[in-house]
Order: sequence, then C-alpha cells, then structure tokens
Amino acid sequence: MIAFLLGQDILGMLEELREVRVTGRSARLLMSIIGEILIHRRNPYLFQELVESAARRRRLFERAMTDLDIIADSANGEPRVKSIVDAVRQQLERFRKVVSKTPEQRRRMRRELGAIVGVKNVLFDPFSLVAHATDATDWRLHLPVAVVTPDSEAQIAPLITAIAGLGLHVIPRGAGTGLTGGAVPLRPGCVIINMEKLNRIRAISVQEFEMEDGSSVSASVMEVEAGVVTQKAMEEADHHGLVFATDPTSEWSCTIGGNIAENAGGKMAVRWGTCIDNLLEWRMAMPTGENIVVRRTDHRLRKIRHEDTVAFEIRDETGRRLDRIELLGTDIRKKGLWKDITNKALGGVPGMQKEGTDGVITSALFVLYKKYPEKKTLCLEFFGPDMDEASRVIVELSKIFPLPEEDGEALLALEHFDDEYIRAIDYKVKAARPQTPKAVLLIDIAATGSEAVQRGVLRVQELLERHPNTLMFVAQDAAASERFWSDRKKLSAIARRTNAFKINEDIVIPLEALAEFSRFIDGLNMEEEQYAQMLFVDRVRSLLESTEVNEDWGSLLQKFRLPENSAVCLRTGFQRRERSSFDRLPLSMNLQVNLRSFFRDIRSFLSVLRRPIRLSATVVLCLPHICMPVTAMFMSMCRCSRMTARCWSAPIGSLTALWKR
Repeated sequence: MIAFLLGQDILGMLEELREVRVTGRSARLLMSIIGEILIHRRNPYLFQELVESAARRRRLFERAMTDLDIIADSANGEPRVKSIVDAVRQQLERFRKVVSKTPEQRRRMRRELGAIVGVKNVLFDPFSLVAHATDATDWRLHLPVAVVTPDSEAQIAPLITAIAGLGLHVIPRGAGTGLTGGAVPLRPGCVIINMEKLNRIRAISVQEFEMEDGSSVSASVMEVEAGVVTQKAMEEADHHGLVFATDPTSEWSCTIGGNIAENAGGKMAVRWGTCIDNLLEWRMAMPTGENIVVRRTDHRLRKIRHEDTVAFEIRDETGRRLDRIELLGTDIRKKGLWKDITNKALGGVPGMQKEGTDGVITSALFVLYKKYPEKKTLCLEFFGPDMDEASRVIVELSKIFPLPEEDGEALLALEHFDDEYIRAIDYKVKAARPQTPKAVLLIDIAATGSEAVQRGVLRVQELLERHPNTLMFVAQDAAASERFWSDRKKLSAIARRTNAFKINEDIVIPLEALAEFSRFIDGLNMEEEQYAQMLFVDRVRSLLESTEVNEDWGSLLQKFRLPENSAVCLRTGFQRRERSSFDRLPLSMNLQVNLRSFFRDIRSFLSVLRRPIRLSATVVLCLPHICMPVTAMFMSMCRCSRMTARCWSAPIGSLTALWKR
C-alpha cells in the first residue's frame, strides 16, 4: 500500500531507514499519517465524514502537518527522510484538494447527470460507493466518485457524453460477478454505470435463418436488456419449451451485458458454444455518444466450427452500414483447443469479449434452441491417486459423443471440478468409499426420445467398464438432476474462499493433456508449499537466535496468563535451576531445548505434520493462545498461502505468542 500511495522509490528508502532507526518514533508518526490517508481514501464512510465536517478536516490535516514537521526536525539532515516527508506532504495536499473539491463536484454531477437519468439515480452514499469498488476478484484500488443507475436504454449514450464532459471515466457494470476486474476502478475519477435496472425481457419471436444449403429455417429469438439476470432468461426460455444456451456458473446472479463483454460460456458450451455462438444481434452506446447495432449475418443455428466463416455488420441508428467484419472459425476456435482465449480483439468486433472497454452493451438478441424432450444427468466420481483415469474418461467421452445427429443422443452439458473444489463446496460423496474423489464430472445426455437417451447412458457405462476407479450415478428424476447440478452452482458462490488455492486465470489445454497438466499443478503446489515451509523454518530460527527476554520470570508468566499448574509444567520443561539465569538466557536457548527436534531437519519436520504431534509443555501451553490476526501477520512475513497457513497455524501461533511477550 505504501508503494501504491508513494511509489517504489519511497518504499525502498523506508526499507533502508528501517535498519538504522533508533527509537522508531518518526516511523510511527509517518505510518500514522500514511494510514490516515489510506483509510480515508478507501473507506467511503470516513471520507463522507471529512466531506461533511470542516472541523474534522481541519484537525486531520493540521495534526498530519505537525507530525511531518516533527519528523523533518528530527531527521538530522538525512536526505532520504527529507524526500519521504516531501512525498507525503504532496500526497497529503492532493488528498486535501480532493476532499475540498468533492462537494462542488457532486453538485455538478447531480446537475449534469441528474438531467439525464434523474437526481435520485445519481448516488454518492457510502454504501453504494463501497459496493461498486470491486467485483468478484475483490481487487480494491480506488473508490468510484459516483454510481449512476439509468432506467432506460435511451439514457446510456447521452450519459456517457455527460460523464466525459465532466472529465471523468466511465465503467459499465452488471452484477459484479466478473473475475477479470472489468468493473474495478483502476484510477481516480471513475463513474460506475450500473445496468441492473435495464432488466426487461422484451419478447420472444420467430425469425428466418438461411442455412448452408440455401434453405430457410424458422427459429426463436429472445430480445433482452443488458441487466437481465441470466437465470431469468433461461427460465423464460424454458417456460416456452426452449433453451437459452449461455449459462455461466454464476447464472443465478450474472447479467446479459457481462456475458457478452466476457464471451461467457457454461456447462452447455459443449453442445451450443459460448456467448458468441448464440448471439444474433446486440446494441451498444459508444464513447462518441452514438448508438450502434452489431448483427451476425450468417447464423447457422449451431456452434461455430473451425471451417466456418462468420460475418458481422455494424450499423448506426439510421441503419447505415458502418463496417463489416469477417472472422474465420479458426480465429474464434483453435483446432484441438476450441476456445481461443488469446484472440481478445476478435477482429475488432465491438463489445464482444472486450470487458466493457470499448462501449456499453445495452440490449441483445439471442438465438434460442428447441428443448430436448428427454434428458438424463450422470455424476461420475473419480477415485485414485491422480487425474490419469479421469483424463482418459473425459477424452473417450468426447470421442463417443461426436457432433450430434438429428435424432440421436447428444452430450448436452459437461462440468468438471477437482478435489480442492470438492472440499470447498462440502460435496457429499455418493460412492460408498471413505475417501474424497479426486474429481467429479457432471454430464447431461439428451435426445428426442427416451430410448436414445438410454443408449447414451449405456454407452457411458460400457466406457467405464475399463476404468474401475470411476463410479457412475444416474439421477432418477428432475429433482435429483437439480441436486446434482446444485453443486456446480456453488462454485461461483465460494470464489472468495477458493482464492486460498486458486488463481483465476483462463487457460485452454487439449483434453489429452489434462492428466499431465494436473500433475504439473500438483507438483508446482507441492514445490511452492515446501518453499514456504522452509522459509518459515529459516526465519523462525533467525528470530529465535536474535530475540532476548529482558523481563523477570513472574512478569513473563503474568503476560501469558498461565494457570499455576501450567507454570509448573513450563518450569519443568525449561529445567530451570535459578531464576536469575533464566532472565539472562536468550529466548532461543530456552525454546531450542524443546524445539530442537522440531527444526533439526526439514524432512522430519514435514513428516511430523502428517501425524499426531506430542509437543513439549512449552509449545502445548501456547496453543490455546493462537490468534488469527497474529498468525496472518506471520503468513505475510513468510509469504505463505492460506493453504500453508492451515499447516502452520499451531507452531506459528505458539512462537508468535512467545515472541510478542
């Protein structure tokens, strides 16, 4: 945060000065000032108090300036201290100007933006600002200066023009479920346009489509506004016996505009592709203040294939054609990989996959598909030491279910999650086995008739006869199918919890490489965890060698608040002969009596973690005093992951308690 506020150079100077400080008074004053700036900038409730209270502003800035003068006066001519003080003064002055200008800026925004969307839809309250400071990534850099909630599609284009006229930046936002940071303010002066009020499903109608052979086919389409929740669109289509095929994991909360901006997929991508495959047309408000319409001119009512050519026309509000863009199927899908995540531009097609950076998507027209009359849901649980068998099964599934025939069975949906997610969502194992599956695969097989669906199920059963560590379970009715898929819906809901072991990066690999990639990730995780553990051991050893106890025995016990019987155990554990000798001994000498075997060598140390530990009195007595904030501080020091934190909580808590005393 210091680097974010003051820059890397100032952070480097602070690190250098840390080694030569005497009392640390100047450092404490400096951190207090920096902390005040940061907390008031990032906490909208405190910021609002500064804006509303002149007395509070005066006290804050006068005290900060006085403290900076004290730091400068005690610098003894040190040039680095002068540079740091000057940088903090500049930052403090910039922050003071921001606070003082905020009331006038908000009055202008109410006047300019309120004339377009209504004053009640221009929000500055702390709750709205903090709720729009991040998305599902939980990245937080800057607060938005305002949140605007337009009521209609026609308001978006003039709203963009007005925001630009105020010298501010526009960020469109749907439900805030994105994992790419597209809705996160990356700089000061951002206005969030919240699209959730544009939540109307306008109509389901029928249009004619020209096929490859020149024939004409009728199909249903759905017109929706950008703020429609995906699940609502799916339910509306299902009510009419149709399928809305774009169904990301966060379907229960994500919105249509975000789906287009991210080119979202879902479990049915195996059958009908991602968002780009199912879109016929969408409207956008551009930074110029104009509205455009992007329309696909050659939709074939199916997933885009490698051999296809895909054409889009861009027209203005009058219908005048502005541009025509043609893409090859291989521009969208790489052979052997399908989705190409490296081609973000997609030939310059506006809006699609651009994360809201080139305009604001306001409404769209999606192609709907006829619902299969019959469907079966299967759950495959993969046991065994690795992903080898699971990988082979998934590859063979793709081979026994090629592109669907007109009346044959089809692989409608496919979703896989591994053992870390299985534990995170508290998955209920269906197999009568004591261990957790290495992976779970959910499958929907659909067809026009029950016999065809049963053929598909039997095909999977025959495949699994060659894989004894994979067990299959079939949902007997619609309710059971819903329960099977409910585990999949939990994946997005526990995204923050999975940050402990998951980095959200899009990758695409060949199915054949799944097992190899899984082994690589497992090996990388093990290597990183062992590195963190060894780093912890080295730093604890250094801490024990340098820390001394300068307090008498009674004071130490009183700080620990240990019961009398524990004090006896502690004395026994140290085998102390004379109280005075304990007072003069370095803390490391006392601890190493009990921890020597614990830290003697890393192999035995790691093996201890995998079996019940019978520790000496010194460590055991400290275990009840573990506190997570202190443990988190040590995790930061050791640069450990939260997963590693679970392994190290007990020893870190013990050592932290002793160290702090």
